[in-house]
Formats: sequence, structure tokens, C-alpha cells
Amino acid sequence: MSPRRGGTSTRATKKPIIVVAGESANDRAVLRCFLEAFCPKMQGRIVFLNDKVPLRDASGATLNDRVRRFALLVRAKAERERAPIAAVFLHEDLDDVDSKRYETVRERVQRALARELENAHYVLAVWEMEAWLLLFPEAVTSFVNGWQVPTKRRGRDTGKFQDPKRIFKDEISKAGTRYRESDAPDIANHIVALGKHAAPIGSNRSYEAFRTDAAGRCQELIDTKT
Repeated sequence: MSPRRGGTSTRATKKPIIVVAGESANDRAVLRCFLEAFCPKMQGRIVFLNDKVPLRDASGATLNDRVRRFALLVRAKAERERAPIAAVFLHEDLDDVDSKRYETVRERVQRALARELENAHYVLAVWEMEAWLLLFPEAVTSFVNGWQVPTKRRGRDTGKFQDPKRIFKDEISKAGTRYRESDAPDIANHIVALGKHAAPIGSNRSYEAFRTDAAGRCQELIDTKT
């Protein structure tokens, strides 16, 4: 399944633009799908930055250098699009369960980003993007005939689940087509099509932080009437 299915076209048709960067094409497509669902004003504005600049484990001068490099890439993208930047969403996975480390990493990277790009948001998914999808068990179950989200994975803090990709592969998709990472954008699109994206079952504070950031930028777009 193509990651392009999650949301609208990757070419911007409106200005200002929203730049979305992430660890993979699938992650970027999931972000775009949810961003457009939470804020229809973002439709037609989102462009992808495919360059991967790892920030999560960097600190000090290394972090600052990488952020400056990332900012240059973002500005170059805007120049190619001949459009101002309304917001930037940069995704990485924590690859760990929710803990104090989440706050420490997110705050450190967000501060560094803000020094170079005042409208940038660091989207640190806990454990990873699949943990967000587990917030919508009914949508996941209905995505493929034979898939089933176990009771122990429903209504919980999905940020506390270790290795959600493994959960999808070994627990949810034991019957039917086995889960692949490329399914994630289509699952996100299915969640949105069912209208479930704003009503998670359970919690994941990285998803809520993302929703808050998206809502803030959406209000700015509405206020500027662009």
C-alpha cells in the first residue's frame, strides 16, 4: 500500500505552506493525514521534506549544528515552493516507553528548533507512530478482515507498550494479512474516514501534544484568513 494514500497530494496548492519531516515516508504520510483531519485549513499546504536529520540523541553543539542544517533544508524547500512557511512539524520516534526521558528529549530538541525556526514543532512519538494507531482499536480491527486488537491493548496508555510494531505483527494481524509498516498511512486514513481521530480510546501524551500543536497552528491559519 502506498504511503501517498494517507491524506491529499504532497504538492502544495496553497500558501503559506506546512513543512512535514519525519523518519520515513510512511511517518510523514501519517502526520499529513492527521494534520489535515484536525485542521482542514492545512489541506493543500503540506509539503514533505525527505531529508532525515536525527535530533533525538543529539545535544550541545551537535544538536545545534544539526538543527541549523535542518533549518537550511526547510528554507530551501520553501524557496523551491516560492511560499512562506506557516509551520514545520518534525517527527521522530522515541523508541522507548513513556517516561521522564520523553519530556527531557522533547524539551531539549524543541528549544533548539525554536532558536532557528520559531514556527517549528518537534513531534516525538512514544514509543513510535504505531502506538498512536493503537488508540483506535475499532478502526484497526475493521481495517483488515481477521485483525483483532486484544483486550489488554484497549483503553490503555499506549505510550507504555513496548514495540508497538511487534504488537501489530504478532498480536493484531495473526489472522489475515500480516501488518507491514507501509500499512500505517492507510490505517490512519481509515481512522479519519471513520471520524475516530478526535476520540482516542486510551491515552498517549505524545499524540495529545501533537494535537495541541496542530490546533494552535490551525487557529493561526484561521486568524490570518489565508
